[in-house]
Amino acid sequence: MRILQVCNVGNICGGTAACAWSITHALTGQDHVILFLSSPTKETLNAFRHCEVRVEKVIDDSIVEAIAPDVIILHNTSPDRVKISSEVFTLQFQHSAGKRASATKHVACSKWLADQLPGSPDVLYQPVPIPPQPQRSSSRNLDDELIIGRICTPTIRKWPPQLIDLYSELAEQNRSVTWEFVGTPPEMKDAFQAACRGRAVFHDASVDARHHLWRWHAMLYHHPALTESFGRTVAEAMRSGCIPIVDARGGFLEQITHEETGFLCTSVQDFAVGVESLRGHGERAQLSRNAVASANERFSLTAFYSQLRTLLFECRTNHVSKV
Repeated sequence: MRILQVCNVGNICGGTAACAWSITHALTGQDHVILFLSSPTKETLNAFRHCEVRVEKVIDDSIVEAIAPDVIILHNTSPDRVKISSEVFTLQFQHSAGKRASATKHVACSKWLADQLPGSPDVLYQPVPIPPQPQRSSSRNLDDELIIGRICTPTIRKWPPQLIDLYSELAEQNRSVTWEFVGTPPEMKDAFQAACRGRAVFHDASVDARHHLWRWHAMLYHHPALTESFGRTVAEAMRSGCIPIVDARGGFLEQITHEETGFLCTSVQDFAVGVESLRGHGERAQLSRNAVASANERFSLTAFYSQLRTLLFECRTNHVSKV
């Protein structure tokens, strides 16, 4: 089967390209074509070296005819970028609210998002691979000092200044915690270092940066204004046994069971309680195991493959029944 995926942004670190990349690995043995609507970065091209990659401003009938796909997956693609009349089965995979191009079938990346969209489309969770694991790693559950990280797209929009106050309060209460950050904009590093009482460590954003999740005891995520439809990094953390401590909003609510696979927080105090709950070795180990089991069941490549097959079968059956 030849599968064409369309991505708006050519950056594997953030956006929908990471989801498209994961789909190519969930559907192994297929012929994959990735079409970017903006120029891909060098790192992105390297990540997709196992695929045919094209860059176009729009996708139209001539492009579809040239690629000859059996299935087209549009990732959050707007109507002005799609000019096709082809009868090829097209799946619009919505990752956020907004006007999207018409398709044979629309799906949403979470129930939270689906409830906001016209027609309440079916939910299809992103496939999330297990992050690359260091060759040598000791058991985090035996550590006395905690490492808590944050990994996010390296843009100011995802690193609002209000975070400084949160980390300042948490660092004051937890003087022995090391705070690690992946993707922090350079102009904000000094402020984070000061807030963390000199115990901040910074890493560049990259595909390989996910291996830090195996060292971190927890991943903390807060944003005062943005609500995430689906927490991809939350799923990656859970699959590596890193406990999520995150906002009680959006897709996080269906990804995490509070105090069982992570912590859902609505205040600074909630975040502080989540951090304090990691102090006990036994409790931390159980939370980690629960997180892994839950994420493996719902967000693995195998789970996505099964969900997609069921969805495509139902679409085919409904089409035949209407003929």
